[in-house]
Amino acid sequence: QQQQQQQQQQQRGAVVAGEEPQDGQRLSLQVTVIPPEVLIVGGVDGANLPCVEEVEMSVKAMAGVIGKGGASIQEIEKRSGVKASTLESKEGEHTKRLQLQGTKAQVQDAKQMLEQKVVLVIGEKAAEKMRKHINGKILEGKRTESGADAAKGGVNGLSEFCKKWAVKAVTARKLAKMDAMLQRYMIRHFNPTKAKAANLIKGYTAALMKQPQKWRLEALYEDGELDGEVCETSAVGESGAMVGRQRPVDGETEGAGATGPGGEQLIELEVDEKLGERAARIYGDVQPQHCRLLRMGRDFYAWAQETTIGTVVDGQKVRQHDGP
Repeated sequence: QQQQQQQQQQQRGAVVAGEEPQDGQRLSLQVTVIPPEVLIVGGVDGANLPCVEEVEMSVKAMAGVIGKGGASIQEIEKRSGVKASTLESKEGEHTKRLQLQGTKAQVQDAKQMLEQKVVLVIGEKAAEKMRKHINGKILEGKRTESGADAAKGGVNGLSEFCKKWAVKAVTARKLAKMDAMLQRYMIRHFNPTKAKAANLIKGYTAALMKQPQKWRLEALYEDGELDGEVCETSAVGESGAMVGRQRPVDGETEGAGATGPGGEQLIELEVDEKLGERAARIYGDVQPQHCRLLRMGRDFYAWAQETTIGTVVDGQKVRQHDGP
């Protein structure tokens, strides 16, 4: 298996670390920029995906939310963009349910407006008591939830994976929180032969998280995306390169093969400014000069270029004062 992995790495244009270069070639460093859309389940535009959710509340709260002649709920629909409709109460229920249809972002906005309206209608203490009661019901439902149902928030195939290996709901919810590429790698490669799968999942996921970038790259390679339309891979030159926030040029970005004013190679990290405040949550706080890649002797080193945010190397965060 190790030999096979080495052959795959060589096919991708990289020489295995610690191995003598063939035919007089020097060791090279290939840098792949992985955009958030391949790691976030549903992509960066996941907030624009269709969404249907139900909100539960007391009879008094529902009356206030609807308002006289439906005026209040119509105002919430107009401001958030959702379509709201009341649902028939189930037998034995003493609460009311409201269905919200729209995009994920619209539904989230509508839920925040509903919470504010409920506080105005029944008061803060009553609203808090109602939330505790409803959260208790949700928790009780999670206790009886199957692993396949709990994994529905993950990538396609995760629910089937959890059903196949009899993964419990509490574990399935943790798997669904991993980034999309790690989920896909696990679905393809997890194949226990002796011990029970449920007992091995925890150790397997812990091993993935020790070197997450390695397995993300493997999953991307299997998808043919290491140097495709989504990801961009470039070779670092002899003089090294600077990794940092994209630099606009005449309204456009320069790209991974760009050079700085002094001719230094730039590897730019794209940030979609149109997302506003959401950009920092999705892309991180990317600095113009995030880290520098240096060749020193046979090896390459990463050197963080700021002291606050730092750069994660092999699972360990380093800052500028730590050196290469």
